[in-house]
Order: sequence, then C-alpha cells, then structure tokens
Amino acid sequence: MSPTEAKAVPGTSVAGGGESGPAERAPARGDALRLVARFAGVVRGPLVVAVVLAVVAAMFELLPYWLVYSLVRDLVAGNVDERAFLAAAAVGVVAVVGQYTLFGAAMTLSHRAAFGMLYEIRMALARRLGRLPLGYFTRTRSGEVKRVLNDGTERIELVVAHALPDAVAGAAVWLGVSIWMFAVDWRLALASAVAVPAAFACMGTALRVSRDRLAPFLAADARMNGSIVEYLAGMPVVKVFNRTGEAFTETSRAVRDYTDQETAWARAWVPLGGAFYTLILANIVVILPVGLGLLRDGAVDVATLLFFVIVGAHYSRPLLKLFAIFAQFAHIAGGAREITAVLEQPELPDTGRRPALAGGDVEFDRVGFAYGDREVLHEVSFTARGGQVTALVGPSGAGKTTIARLVPRFADVTGGSIRVGGHDVREIGIEALMDAVAFVFQDTFLFDDTVAANIRVGRADASDDDVVAAARLARCDEFVSALPAGYDTVIGERGAMLSGGERQRVTIARAILKNAPIVVLDEATAFVDPDNEAAIQDAISALARGRTVLVVAHRLSTIVGADQILVVDGGRVVESGRHDDLVAANGTYARLWNDFVDAQSVVLHR
Repeated sequence: MSPTEAKAVPGTSVAGGGESGPAERAPARGDALRLVARFAGVVRGPLVVAVVLAVVAAMFELLPYWLVYSLVRDLVAGNVDERAFLAAAAVGVVAVVGQYTLFGAAMTLSHRAAFGMLYEIRMALARRLGRLPLGYFTRTRSGEVKRVLNDGTERIELVVAHALPDAVAGAAVWLGVSIWMFAVDWRLALASAVAVPAAFACMGTALRVSRDRLAPFLAADARMNGSIVEYLAGMPVVKVFNRTGEAFTETSRAVRDYTDQETAWARAWVPLGGAFYTLILANIVVILPVGLGLLRDGAVDVATLLFFVIVGAHYSRPLLKLFAIFAQFAHIAGGAREITAVLEQPELPDTGRRPALAGGDVEFDRVGFAYGDREVLHEVSFTARGGQVTALVGPSGAGKTTIARLVPRFADVTGGSIRVGGHDVREIGIEALMDAVAFVFQDTFLFDDTVAANIRVGRADASDDDVVAAARLARCDEFVSALPAGYDTVIGERGAMLSGGERQRVTIARAILKNAPIVVLDEATAFVDPDNEAAIQDAISALARGRTVLVVAHRLSTIVGADQILVVDGGRVVESGRHDDLVAANGTYARLWNDFVDAQSVVLHR
C-alpha cells in the first residue's frame, strides 16, 4: 500500500481506521478532565495529597489578613500593645513560611504526578500507533502526529500540575473568605460580591462566543505544524530544484491562516473577557460607598469597614486564578480531544493466538481490497510455496505492493482470505504473524543509532556474534568495519552516514537476523547502482535460502530465476509461470520484458 495509493481517495479508511487530525466537533472543556480521569489511577495518591496541601497552603494565605483585622479591631478599641504586634509578626512569619513550604510541596507532588501521567499517556499513544493499520499514517502528516504526542500531551501537564491544585485551592480560599465576610457583616459581604455574578456572566458568554472559533483554530494549528515539518523534510529537494519560494508558499499560507484564526478568536474573546477582568476587580468601588454609608449611620464600626477594605478588595483575586485556568482549558481540551481521537482509532483485531504453522505456504484465496470505496484488488488467488521465490511484476499502480503488504496485515482484506501456514492471517495473533514474516521495504528506514542497534531491530536479544554473522550474509561487514567505530558507529538520522545501497543491506541484515520463515521484499534494488545491486542480490540470496519469498519486482532482470512469476495488472493476476514460459506466451509479461530489454539498450547522447 503506497502513500500515493492511499492518498488517491482522501479521507478513506483502511481497515477501519478513522479520520486523523483535529476532531470534527469543537472540543469541550470536559474532554481534558475525562482524559485525566482515564489515566489518574497511576497518580491518584500523590495528586490527592497535592490538592490537600494546596488547600492548606491557601488557608495559611488568609492568616495574615486575619492578623491585620484583629490588630485593627484592637487598635480601634484601644486594647493592643507592643507584645500583640510582636506576636502577630511572629505568627505572620510562620504563616508565610508555612504557605510557601506547603505550596512548594504541593507543586512538587503535582508535577511528579503530571510527569507520571504524561509518561502513561505517551506510552498509550505509542502502543496505539504501533497497532494502527498503515492507512492511518498514509493519511496523516507526521507533523500532526508529532503535535499530538508532544504539544497536545504537554498541555495535560497544566491540568494535573497546576489546574487541579490551583483551582481547588482557589475555590477553597474564595469560599472560606465568603463565609468569613458574611459572618462579619452580610451587607458589606454582598457589596463585595455583587459584581461577581455579572463578571462570570461575561466570562461564560465570552467563552461560549469564542468556542466556535476553537475547531478552526485547531485545524489551522495542525495544518501549520504538518506543513512546517514537511517543508523542512523536503529541504534538499527544494534547494536542488531552486524552489525555495514556491515550496514555502503552502507553509506561508498555513502560518497566515493560523494567525488569522488566532486573531479572530482573540477578537471574539477580548470585549467580554476584558469586561470580566474589570468587574472582578471593581468590588472596592462598591465597598467604599456602601461601607461609608453604613459607617455614617452607625451600622458598622471602623474596624469592620477597614476589614472589608483590606480583605474585600482582594476577595475576588482567587477567582482570577480560577478564570485563568478555565480559559486555558480551551487549548487544553483541544489537545485532549486529539489524544483521545488517536487512542480511539480502531486498531487491527488481534486474537493473540500462536497457532502452529503447517509449512511456509502463503495462499491468497479470491482476495479483494479497497481504499474506501475504490476497489484496487479483485479476486486475487495464488499460492507462494514454502522454500520458493514468488515474484510480483506489472505496471505501476497495478497493486503489487498492496498485495505484498497484505501478507503481514498492514491492512485487512475486504474480501476473500490470506492464509499463512494454513491459517487465516486474521486468526493469527499479530505478534505471532510478525514473528513469521520479515519485510524489507523499498524505502529504507534506519534509526539515529549504531549499526549494531539498527540490525538488532530484527531480534532484540541477538548477541554481537549473531549481529556480525547477519551483517556478513547481507554483505555489510566490509563497509561497517571501515566506519570510525565499526558496528558501534552512530549513523545519523535515517542512516545519513551510509549510501543508499549500504542502508538497504543493513535492512536486509536486520531481516536475516530475524530468521522468519516468510520474507516479503518490496523491490530492494529499485534505486541502486550496479555494484550495490550485485551486493544486494547476494544478500537477498542469503536471506531467501530455505524461506518463502514474495518479492515485488521492478527490475525484471532480478527475478528471471524466480520459481513463480505473477503478472499483476488492474488489481488482478493476469498471468503466472516461469520467465521463459511467460516470454514465450507473448502476453503482458512478454511486453514488459521487451520494454525492459529495450530500456537497457538506450544510450544517452549529448
């Protein structure tokens, strides 16, 4: 299944995979809390302790206000002396130290809980991505996946490390102060709180109005990230063909669209959001005239009025913390929704079974396969015998690679069945099937690690001797030994230190080390020079000994000795046989062979 084939039908599903990227509906703020609750089990204890400590620390924050009120009250009554001030100062120091000590402990615990949760979320995402059908990745830009794994997950840290302890502590302080103020004087308490409902009405309206802008903003964010990653990945091609400006056009548009969406969101939010800030901090404007009126009428004393001026003026500040957290939930919820969308992507069904395979035959029985509504394979039937080489040839886009990739269940068939060792591949556990099949891709991928580590991907517990033996069979040992640190040389991102042919031989060594009874080769020599082709052919011969080999061939010269050649055209097997018989039949294969021979005789002239 090639990226070109999968992208031919945008938005289609492969093996039940859903759409990627931002969710279609606007994320709800509860999405973040639901995701946190889903992974809270591993960190619940430390998180509960962190919240309790944050609440106690917030209560310590109130103690200095109570001390000031008590001193003012005693001063007005003439009942205070120097010792009272010294005692209040000492208690104030204890309160401040206690507040920051407890808050520091709360933040330490909440951050540990947050990082533990981020680890669990990222591991869950990695496991899910590892079990998704290949079609998901052909429809999804790598920048979007990176954004979910990194940016979206990092936003959850705000919920666990800050939002939960801060929000609970802020709510506790506000509730405690409210009760305290009403206990002192209900009239001035009402004056202190009168603007709060109006402020929250503004906030609720602002959030509701701006919420409609969230989905387009997230879509623009995903597009921008994907476009930037793609632009950077394609930089060598862009520079070689001097298309820097043209290639950047899509990225530039994506950045401008992101800017426009964020600006539109801000414009929808600012008027009522600004009104919230104004109202939430304006209670002193109400407290002073009401308090002076009550003082003039003798309904309150000076101490009480000063208490509300001191405490009431700061009464709504905890609400600002709550609001700041709540406002961030829009971004956080977007990341949480995308994480949940990935975690809910349907994976390939896995029986977990390890049946005993009867031989190494691979049988296609009237197999059909479709990308969405477009069927690309029709009634494909053949048997690749154990210990033999079966080659798939045909025009570009005929379905050869799709056939090859259905064997290790990169996707599930939409009709018919594929049997390995007498068992339908859908009945074999995925791990067992992966153990039975080795796959060598046309597009090699090596990790930014040592040569030995890249070969050992084939079998994690392989000894150094096993690694070297596989490398020798794959014709790698000579060039690896010439590297600065031999097998311990770090070869760079995607194996940048190696040539194309060398990278291909490392992947073949990986497959040899795996020692699987069935090998699928997606034309390993398509883009290499003659010297490397000869070395790779030797490596493939070593890999094929005693195994069932299914090879997708573009260079027909590499498969003339195959035990069986299948000619694929239009998603069907139209011819089968050995090379000489197919040439003599003068059909599709003969035409392909003649074209190949003619191409070899072409000489370029100046």
